[in-house]
Amino acid sequence: MERTVHVNCDDIFPFCELMPITDTCIVVYMWHLYRKMQEKMLLKDFKLVDPVPVEYVPSKNQNIDFIQEQLNKRASYLSSRLIGTSTGQLVVVPCNIGFHWILTILNVEKEIVYLLDPLRHRIHDQDWKYVVNMALTLYNAEAGRKGKKQPTWEVVKAPRQPDAKQCGFYIMRYMKDIIENFGVGDKESLPSMFTNLKYSLVEINEVRSEWAECMLDYI
Repeated sequence: MERTVHVNCDDIFPFCELMPITDTCIVVYMWHLYRKMQEKMLLKDFKLVDPVPVEYVPSKNQNIDFIQEQLNKRASYLSSRLIGTSTGQLVVVPCNIGFHWILTILNVEKEIVYLLDPLRHRIHDQDWKYVVNMALTLYNAEAGRKGKKQPTWEVVKAPRQPDAKQCGFYIMRYMKDIIENFGVGDKESLPSMFTNLKYSLVEINEVRSEWAECMLDYI
């Protein structure tokens, strides 16, 4: 899928200062990963989902019907991205759930949802859980298969961010590690692939450097 991404100073300055980053920064890094996947013939193993249509929608002072409508829109978009998923392919979904980034990995075939949250090792956002579960239900209906009553959710104890600002960088690093180091035969062991409590600054700077190099191609 193609779309135009405009990167401006409001995106770049926080990125340079290790501050909370925008969805634009995440999308640019996903474009970098997509090109790496093409080079290494990994497109059959992973599918990336644009985080913007599935992200949190502020609902302050909104009625219940509006909130439900937004949740269903997010689920509908995610479901549309699941269509055409090949056997064994993992769907990689970064999502901003409201001033915080998390990563969700979907094994659509087995209806297993892996959650990677750099702030807490538990399922915290029930709205996001609803969106993902509903997306899988819609996908099953479209595919004409029965599916499970409820998907299986597994929390992956990945490295945890050292402050309240670096969640976006940690999500970028999660995606890099999973895509570069995860073979088709290893997918069952995703919950145990991370062993360190946190990333070093060198590891975070590695993805920041890749992001910057990707941007230089378009300046």
